[in-house]
Amino acid sequence: MSIEFIYNIFERFIFSTMYYLDKLGPKIIAAIIVLTLGGVIAYATYKITMLIFKNFHIMDLIDRMWAGFEEQTTQIVDKNIDDNIEKLNKINQNKQKIRYDKITAKSFSYYIFLLFFRWAVVILGITEIEQFMQDLLAYLPSLFIGILIGFFGIRFANSVHDIIFQAMELTKQKTSSIIAMGAKIIIMFFTLMIMLNYIQIVDQFIINSLFLGFITTITIAFGLAFGIGGKEVAREILESFRK
Repeated sequence: MSIEFIYNIFERFIFSTMYYLDKLGPKIIAAIIVLTLGGVIAYATYKITMLIFKNFHIMDLIDRMWAGFEEQTTQIVDKNIDDNIEKLNKINQNKQKIRYDKITAKSFSYYIFLLFFRWAVVILGITEIEQFMQDLLAYLPSLFIGILIGFFGIRFANSVHDIIFQAMELTKQKTSSIIAMGAKIIIMFFTLMIMLNYIQIVDQFIINSLFLGFITTITIAFGLAFGIGGKEVAREILESFRK
């Protein structure tokens, strides 16, 4: 009796497996083909993007444009431009360069592979994952642009910090550094607000609350600083503006 019971269970398992293989087998094979094709196209996209960056010297063009912007803005406010540029070049040579070409190429290739992955999920008929992939693919372009906004906002904030620090010829260098850092923080905060508003990861009410809280904090901080211990700083700033 026990042997017959085990045999019946084994027989049902075999028939069920054959049934599902017969039903899902073509879909699984089609999904594997789609994923393989997506991997090949994604890899080709990565190579083509890297080749475009290399042949058209896009990275060199971006570096020259940004270096030219920083050099022009520095020439306006710095009297010792040659020494500062030499120091800046030495610092930049020691820093490890970020390969924006690889980041861009990998982003394109991953996005294309996700498109084929969603296609494979549609073939298999898994509706929950299909809906998730659809929402993810619709959200990724906004996320990518938001990251670009943050990148350029941070670079611009650093440039503004250097300009203000060099332009304000105060008697105390620490005062210029504090003011320049304040301007940098403000620009980075507004960049963050733009990013959050664009990629839509938080509610608009939260963004407005953060903005009002930041403005209130700055107002109170400046009021306390100038009212309690910032008379000398205020005098230096006004004297600098007068000159």
